[in-house]
Amino acid sequence: MNTINIENYSDFEKSLKNVELNSYSSIAQFQDYFDRIAKYILGHVAIVIGDSNSKQIKYYLEEIEFYYNNGKIPEEEITFTKDKKEKKEKKNYFSCTYKRERDAKQLFWHYSGVDICFQSDETCYGGILIRSLIKEYDNEVKELIAGPLRCSNELINQGVLSNSIPQINEIKWSTDRNVSINNIGSTIRQGIENADRYKIELDRIRNVGAEKISDFPFFCYYIKRGRENWKIRVDNKTVNYNSIPEKRNGIERNIK
Repeated sequence: MNTINIENYSDFEKSLKNVELNSYSSIAQFQDYFDRIAKYILGHVAIVIGDSNSKQIKYYLEEIEFYYNNGKIPEEEITFTKDKKEKKEKKNYFSCTYKRERDAKQLFWHYSGVDICFQSDETCYGGILIRSLIKEYDNEVKELIAGPLRCSNELINQGVLSNSIPQINEIKWSTDRNVSINNIGSTIRQGIENADRYKIELDRIRNVGAEKISDFPFFCYYIKRGRENWKIRVDNKTVNYNSIPEKRNGIERNIK
């Protein structure tokens, strides 16, 4: 298994270009690789709009999901019970990845939001979906933006207002916002692995334990905030974020 270490921004850029991804053929290989990227990106990367000569806005990544398809993991047929009927469906955790041809680290807008891309071509492609952001300007945290379409709209609209293209930059966290590994959670992707066809597998993980986790994707990563702190502003009102990762099917795994 790949033992990539991401210790600086250059390593992070290389991780998005790594051709080894194209040969991976197991969930465990992808899981280990994504763990390492997530630990770095959540603590050291921001999306920046504007420059030093203008009002600069920083967006810190709070929740991300990984998607990649290299065609190496075959579809499997599973049987599940719904409404007391047995059905068979094909599962492939990677078939939900949007195709794209992009260079590594480019932003890619699509129907479900916006990704930070891996090096992608017509046969091997993927990216890191931005699900939640913290907006900061004038050196103060102003707002939690939660939900992939809200994040996408924010970056587009703010970019237009600022006449600036969003850039992915290395950032230095101040002492009071330092992210440690103990503050990062990992769970299943919203609307993907919590679908009905995976219910039996999720129940098995709950009952059997960690040994089954290596066979199932936990490709969502987030900064642990506590459920009460996942609040967003909608139409000038404070409301709960309805896709809180910390309550997603009640399953969370530890990152090595």
